[in-house]
Formats: sequence, C-alpha cells, structure tokens
Amino acid sequence: MNDKTSVFQFDDVLIEPHSFKVWKAGRPVLIEPKAFEVLLYLIRNRGRLIKKSELLDAVWKGTFVTENALTREIAQLRKALGEEARNAKYIETVPTRGYRFIAEVEDNDKTEEVTARTRGENADENTDHGRVLQTPALSAAIIAPAKAATMRNGFRRSAPSRITILVSALGLACVIVISWWGVLSKSTNDEATGIRSLTQITASTELDFYPSLSPDGSYVAYSSNRSGNFEIYVRQLAPGGREIPITSDGKQNFQPAWSPDGQLIAYYSKERGGIWAVPALGGVARKLTEFGSRPAWSRDGERIAFQSAALTEVAGAASGALPPSTIWVVPVRGGTVKQITQAGTPSGGHGSPLWSPDGKRLVFFVNDISLSEIWSASAEGGDLRRLTPKRQPFSDIVYSPDGKYAYGAGISGASYGLWLVPVSPMDGAPTGAPVKVEGTGATPIRHLSISGDGKKISYSTLSMTSDIWTVPLLQASGEAAGTPSPLLEDTSRRKTNPSFSPDGRKIAFGMWRLGVPISAWLMDADGRNLVELTADPADSSLPGWLPGSDQIAFVSNRQGRLQFWSKNLTTNSEQPLFELREGMDLPRLSPDGKQIAFNSRTEGGTINVWTAALAGGEPRQLTFDHELMGFPSWSPDGKFIALEVKRGDDTHIAVIPSGGGTPTQLTFDPGQSWPHSWSPDKEKIAFAGFRNGFWNIWWVSLADGSQKQLTNFSKTNTYVRYPAWSPRDDRIVFEYAETKGNIWLIEMK
Repeated sequence: MNDKTSVFQFDDVLIEPHSFKVWKAGRPVLIEPKAFEVLLYLIRNRGRLIKKSELLDAVWKGTFVTENALTREIAQLRKALGEEARNAKYIETVPTRGYRFIAEVEDNDKTEEVTARTRGENADENTDHGRVLQTPALSAAIIAPAKAATMRNGFRRSAPSRITILVSALGLACVIVISWWGVLSKSTNDEATGIRSLTQITASTELDFYPSLSPDGSYVAYSSNRSGNFEIYVRQLAPGGREIPITSDGKQNFQPAWSPDGQLIAYYSKERGGIWAVPALGGVARKLTEFGSRPAWSRDGERIAFQSAALTEVAGAASGALPPSTIWVVPVRGGTVKQITQAGTPSGGHGSPLWSPDGKRLVFFVNDISLSEIWSASAEGGDLRRLTPKRQPFSDIVYSPDGKYAYGAGISGASYGLWLVPVSPMDGAPTGAPVKVEGTGATPIRHLSISGDGKKISYSTLSMTSDIWTVPLLQASGEAAGTPSPLLEDTSRRKTNPSFSPDGRKIAFGMWRLGVPISAWLMDADGRNLVELTADPADSSLPGWLPGSDQIAFVSNRQGRLQFWSKNLTTNSEQPLFELREGMDLPRLSPDGKQIAFNSRTEGGTINVWTAALAGGEPRQLTFDHELMGFPSWSPDGKFIALEVKRGDDTHIAVIPSGGGTPTQLTFDPGQSWPHSWSPDKEKIAFAGFRNGFWNIWWVSLADGSQKQLTNFSKTNTYVRYPAWSPRDDRIVFEYAETKGNIWLIEMK
C-alpha cells in the first residue's frame, strides 16, 4: 500500500494518512496530531491487542509521558468518531491492558474516488478544515504569530506570542476569524486558487523559516538553526537540488529577501544589527543600514523598505513590531535612509512592510497589544490610508505579480490556512471576500513568498510545544538548587502565566489550544491534581489570586463584557469584580486585590503603565516614557511595581513606587529582560532574560543590581516566559516552549 495515496475507510469514516485528514459522514473532523498518530497505529494493527506501553513507545517515541496522556488521546478520538467507551464500535478498551481496533477497515489506493464518495458529492469545500502539515515528530501546534501580536500570556510576543494570543488573553477573540470581508466567496478565478502540487522542501527537526523564492522560482532562501546558529541557506527546487549556506558567521541571520533581478539577497542580522545584502549564491555581505529588520525590495530593485524595530521574538517566530517602530527606506546602491512613517501616526507599531502592486506605495502592518491593522503610505511618505479594520485576520500577505490578488496567511474558525483576496492594483486594499487556497488544520503557516510569475508560493509551517516547568531554589541565596524539569507531561496545549496561591500550595495558569477558548486551570505546586477552573464558552485568562488561598481572579469576556471575575474554590461560585475599559491591556491584580496595573497607549502611541482601583474612580497614569515602559508586576506588599523598559533594541527592568514616582532602572545588559514576579522577601525580581542568543530564567537584586542565571537552556528555538516565584521561596515555575518549523512549496495551476 502506497502511504502517499492510501486511505482507510470504516463505517462512515475516511482517513487520509498522507494529508492528515479525517472525515466522518462527509464532514471534516479536526483531530490533534498525537491523537491522529494513535488512531493510525491502531488501524494499521487492527484486530490485535495493543498494550499501552507499545502505544506510548510508538507514538511518543522515547518521550516520557504517563498513561494519562494516552487516555486523553483515546478520549478525544472517541469523541471525534462519535462512540462511547461502553458501546465501542471502533476502539475496544481491554481493561488494564490496552486497546484493540475492532471495526472492519477498507484499504484503498483510489484516494480521490473514495474521498469523493465518503465526503458526499455536494460537500461544501469551505467546511474542509484542511490538512495538518505536521510530521509525527512534531507536537501539536499552538498559535505563534506576530510579536505585535505577541502577548506574554503565552501570549507574550508568540509566537507565538503578543498579539493574536494577546488578543485572545484579553478576551477579544480566542482566534481571529476571517469574516470582515463578508461570506467566503467561490467566484475568484480558479487559476488563482487551484493547487497543482504541495511539497515539503525541508525536513528539519529544528526551525527552518522565513522562506523567500527567487524571482524565477527555481530557488528558495530561508533561515535555519541547524548549525546551532541561525544562518541563511539557499536550496535549489529541482529534484535532488543541493543546499548552499549563504552565511556562516554565527551572527543569527534572518528574513532573507531576494532582489527582483535575482542577484542579491537582503537579510537581517541580529547580532551585527541592521539590513545586509549578499550575492544570491554566496559571497561577501555588505551592510546597508545600522538598524531595522524585515527587508522588502521595491519592484525596480532600487530600494529596500524595512521596519525600525529589531526582531526580538526569535523562538516565537514573531514578525510584528510594537511601538515605536516605524517604516524606513534605504537606497540599495548607497545613500541616506529615509523615514516613511512617524511614531504614533497611525497609533501602534509599524512593521513588516511590502510594496503595493503598482510599486508606488508601502503597505505595512500596524500592531499593538490589542490592535492589528494593515495600512499603506506613499513610498515618499505621507498620504496614509487604512486598508483594513482592527483585528484583521492575516499575519502575512504577499501580492500576486499582476496586482489583482493578495495571498494571506491566517486563521478561520479552528483552521489555519492560505487565503486569496481580490485587491486594488493601486494601493493593495481588499476589494472582495477571501477564498481558502489551502488549509493547514492546527498548524500555523507564516512568512509567505511568491515567485515572479505567481505560480509558486512558499511558506513555513510552525509548531510549538509548551509546558509549565520548575526550578528548585536554595532559600538562603536564591540560587538554583537543581536542574529545571517539567511539572506537566502533556505538551499538546499552550500552558502559560503560572501564578502561586498565597500559601504556595497551588498554581493557577492559563491553557489554550486551537478551537477551544482559553481557560484557567489549577494544580498542586508539584504538578498533581490538575483540574479545569473555567469551562465557560468565553475566554478566561490571566489567572491570579485574591487575598487568602481560596479565591482566584481571572479575565473573561463573558456576557460580551471584558471583566475581572472571581471564583471561590470552596463554594465553586463565580462573580464579576471589575469591568475593564477599552485600552486596559494585560491587567495584573495587586496582592490586596484592590487595584490593577495595566498597559495602555498614551498620546503618540507609546505603551505606558497605569493603575486603577477596583472600587472605581479614574485610572492613574504611572509612567510617562517616550519609548516603552510596561508589563507591570506587583511586589508582594504592593508598594512597588516592576516594569519592562525599552531602550533601542534592548529591554531592561525598572521599578517604580506603586503610588507614583521616578522609575529606577536595574538592568543594562544587551538583550531582553522581561519581568514577571518578585521573591517573597521583596529583594529580587524574576525575569525571562535573552542573553547571548538564548532565553533563560534570571533574577536581579534590588539592592545592588546583581543578577543570577537560574537555568541553562541552550537551544536557539526555545524560550521561557512568566517566571513565578513561590511564596515558600523554594522554587520558581515558568513556561518553557520550543518552536519547530519547515519550508513548504505550493505550485499553482
């Protein structure tokens, strides 16, 4: 049986192993990748008792998990296939032993014939959730889009994540739905949406992303960390084509962009800084700018547009930009860089530029914690136009060479995919409804590139595994007392923003997976007794604690209103606490439960910190920075607030009295420093620190500014977030996540 063409059919269920598709009664069924692997293994060994240990070894491949993980996947399969354990007609449970697949299965190589018969002749193509473009080695995908779209709610910069997940965490949307252009249309030119073939170009177990097709479509450039550092590679797309390393300097190089004449590749160097250009098949690189990232060539090849903000969210694969990022242009042959947009006009960070179909305008994304729009400006500056409403659905777009369409990477309902939208040839504004070109199920796609003739489109697929980890501490010194380890063993969901109860016995955290609202969960400090706290259809995120250890507060958009709610763990009762006004982003509850501190944009679009009393009254602006000062974290006694401060491409930690005053900066190191919690004695601040290319957990002393690294992770495609210091001073828990990705190629009809 050819695995690339075979299908399995039983009852009214059809499975395509090669495309990760499942249908039941003619309609697509969305199944997580691990559950899909379990199902395939059972089917391929049907009629035989499969012991639990055999299934765990076959599907999890040496990764340590308990039988609970397998039980969860079996339960998901039963729900998707429409059976109950006590009346099994597909998967029989053999108590204490394992499972047996008992349905009669038909193997068939005639994929299209069987697929058409099982789906039904008139199946609506727009209900197809699409294929999951994820290899068995990769875990379930979690959203990791735009940094502007990144939130530290798992969310922070993510993948990512700050915006899509940020938006989700604030209850604005669990997923961004493609709806503002109207009902999906089927009238678009079939030649623009029809796929001839879909090919996986790379098969990395690490992270390959940011593809760029050569103008003639015969090569693809991309960034990969296969050498231990991110470098630029070029691969020939012909069968058996070789791969050429274009950079090898270890300077963390990203975002290749091929020149229109095919002679040069522009890219962003994180460690060297700025935009560089190198001959397309290798040679000496030349520096074009001292700052900026996301290069985009003009259609005549004379200029490169770029965003002023550097790439900070490498592991989250973020591409957006927070304020005060703006759009600039540099002549390729040398000359003065020119600023095209001004900070705050429009409000938000300006990033990911591309040239309009007629080449006379620059189209760019505008991002903030609760904002994602697409705007355009004259290529010479001025004449701003908003092309989309707030919370537009795409993370990346490219224009077809004829200027009639835009292809966008986005999400609709519970499925990611590639979409096509008719646009104005003048400024690239949408003129019609989006049409799905390709669905990728639970796997996000990013970083679109199109060939000069419009017949080839390349993109990267991204997957993320995420869990809550712990590192033990020596109470006397605050140093690590051992190696970090995971508290949970299920990495198929995003788990983030852990928060200790005041007595240190419990941990609340947020959990998210595609198609399911964000919810608050609770577990013991050692990871045991995991329970879901909120199962409301609305999002519930940013869990924290009220005084005592029996009430949890969380943010939810129930009843169409974004509010803080409380849940009594003893009585299980819930009630609203405080309604959040528009612009109260990422609120953190004070230890006494009487105030919140939050991010909000000030005049000019800069992010600053404000406070507000839950009892009512007007919010108070706490910081007045002109670059960025946000992401507040309360001290245990509520007298101080730790802040993240942006200076150039770096972020640092500062503290300010919660009643107002002058901030005191504590860290000055190059890289990123993102604070989240305090030690019980109020002497140290725990933060996620990006130093020398890697994310790790650190703390900084308020007394003398000394710092201590607590973990030693050394993979360039992993990150840590939200370190929460236990009130018992014996550990810090945090989110640990790893992003993997590969390059794919679509050939259009």
